[in-house]
Amino acid sequence: MTALEPDDVLTKGRLIRIGVAAAVVSRIFGRLVGIILVVVLARVSDPTTVALYGFLLGTVTLMASVTDLGVASLAGRDVAAKVTGAPEALRSSLGPQALSTAVAVVLTCLVAVLAGPGGVDASVLVPCSAFVVANSMFNLWAEVLRGDGRVVLEGVLQGVSALLLVGIGSLAVLAGAGIVPLLWIVAGKELAVLGLACIWLRPRSGDRAGLSFGALVKRSMWLAVAGTALVLLWRQGTLLVSSLAPTRALADYVVATRLLDASVTLAHTVGIGLFPGIAALTAEAPRAARRHSTRYLVAALGLSVPLAALGAFVAEPVTTAVFGDRWQSAVPAVRVLALITPVILLAYLLWFMLLAEGQDRWLCAGASAGAATSVGVTAVLLAVAPDAAAGAWGTGAGAVVLVAVLSARFVLTRHDRHEDPQDDHRR
Repeated sequence: MTALEPDDVLTKGRLIRIGVAAAVVSRIFGRLVGIILVVVLARVSDPTTVALYGFLLGTVTLMASVTDLGVASLAGRDVAAKVTGAPEALRSSLGPQALSTAVAVVLTCLVAVLAGPGGVDASVLVPCSAFVVANSMFNLWAEVLRGDGRVVLEGVLQGVSALLLVGIGSLAVLAGAGIVPLLWIVAGKELAVLGLACIWLRPRSGDRAGLSFGALVKRSMWLAVAGTALVLLWRQGTLLVSSLAPTRALADYVVATRLLDASVTLAHTVGIGLFPGIAALTAEAPRAARRHSTRYLVAALGLSVPLAALGAFVAEPVTTAVFGDRWQSAVPAVRVLALITPVILLAYLLWFMLLAEGQDRWLCAGASAGAATSVGVTAVLLAVAPDAAAGAWGTGAGAVVLVAVLSARFVLTRHDRHEDPQDDHRR
């Protein structure tokens, strides 16, 4: 291991801070303006349209993640650690990413037809499929851009995506547009930001070529299963409530999970903001990387626990004020999802810290255990009381198990790496 100069540690520390700031600002902005569309939809459209919109987007996200081979995360990690160049990593990842995208399209259509509510036909499946393709490819570009240190650019693209969806989507809903035009707007904004990303980063071969198709797929298997299980943990409630509860319960769950989506988005955002700098620092100064990681874990607990308590306390007035009095039945689920916010934040911070260290097998173990727990708890609770709160409690139980596994690994690997004396330089 080459000794890392103090200035290099400082530089990577700044990259961590800038990455977190750029990611958090862009995603919070996107989430805040994104709520506008959901509020408009909830107030103007009927519960069936709300349920269909939430189910389709949830299914798209789930299927894209179930089939994700994990090569985008590996590409971002390799670029951040200077193992390969960004254009080269992008080029080598396109094949596996295209394969997983094609499978995701097929599964999205099958699940939507077999398990979805009424109203699912070819007219909604086509824009859903277009969104799967554009979203999958943009995610690859975003991972490589962040790994290459262009975290601000990636944040700007995320903000543009949110503005396009909310601006055009809200106008369409207010004008009386149904689910099909709305889904085309969702797909179109993703295609637009993908085109913008291609302007700044194009795939090509070079001296630091990436791995071959087969090598990438083999290397990414643990991470592929881990990512699939993680999204299943968050999305199982939508699928199970849709299948085992009345349509009204699904509509309540869609409204309540605006908070879950916000928590997951924020936690994931902080994690991806940390990741490029932590991955770069871990490659050369593991002890310094751990110090940065620990600081963020402590800060996350200090900030999120009081906010979670406040969120649970004001769940009823906020829910009815934002979405309307007719959504009073969603309040119990909202309260549960508010309480598990700190657990979700810790889960994602630990996830990206261990990902930066190459702990892919432990990510797989933790996510699999969490997903299995969430599915089991939700199914049992739905059998007892088929309402939206069952999905929320199941999600919380799975998140606790995930954090327990990842925390154990984080502690156990705290001192098991070779350290260079230069790693002791402090900020």
